Amino acid sequence: MRRLSRRELLAGLPLFVAAGARAASAAPQAGTQRKELTFFVAGDSHFGAKDMEAPNRALVEQMNALPGTDYPSSVGGQVADPRGVLFMGDMTDSSEESEWRQFEALYGLTGRDGLLRFPIYEAIGNHDYIGDSPIIPLVKARHGSLVYSWDWDDVHFVCLDMYPDPTNLAWFAKDIARAGKKRPLVIFFHYSIEGPYSNMWEEANKAAFARALEGLNVLAIFHGHYHRAGHYLWQGHEVFLPGSPRHSSHAFMAVRLTAHHMTVAYRDFDARQWTEVVTTNIRR
Repeated sequence: MRRLSRRELLAGLPLFVAAGARAASAAPQAGTQRKELTFFVAGDSHFGAKDMEAPNRALVEQMNALPGTDYPSSVGGQVADPRGVLFMGDMTDSSEESEWRQFEALYGLTGRDGLLRFPIYEAIGNHDYIGDSPIIPLVKARHGSLVYSWDWDDVHFVCLDMYPDPTNLAWFAKDIARAGKKRPLVIFFHYSIEGPYSNMWEEANKAAFARALEGLNVLAIFHGHYHRAGHYLWQGHEVFLPGSPRHSSHAFMAVRLTAHHMTVAYRDFDARQWTEVVTTNIRR
């Protein structure tokens, strides 16, 4: 797949438009060497906007059914049971609690309390943060904070809220000090870094985020917000967008980590087929 140039991203040309079971296994103790680790990535469900129930239900049902499905021949093997789902925010369209309850009914939290059969880890989006939003305390109650982290095997996962602002970066520095700078790292949040709608946070904050990543073993950064499925390189880091049930880029990602490679496979949940695959080497 051809990476988009910075000029293409900033000009607003579309990223490629792409177009699921079993209980998730328990996370091993931190630091366990992985043989293979799988997780899914989705985002921007926008419950409360018109006609969002059907595409979100289709997305969840296909994530549930995906384990055991063959990867494209260029990848080989089958999709394993995912440890969980990273969700890129904008669960709601207008920060209404009734919209959140729709999200909760389909996506749940633990893999046993909604239609989704895997645990979910969500970031906050700007549509979840309108006015005196009731969504914020609900998400805090689920994960303890809007910024949080955990380990799956030897990989450290970090949610940085809507985006890495100075407060979130200060927390991130302490979290990395505990986790260790050489630990393989996956980061996710809501706002775009480059491309359309990436001006929602200041360039100075982006520069500070880039400095915070120096010397770290970053495997991938995931974000939502743009409602397109895509991939680009930012400051030497692989950045991925999963698509959205809203608008036309109806996709999610299956991510497989082995000792040496990361494979990100995009799944069109309208056509029920793979569309793009990105494979990168993992630095050890």
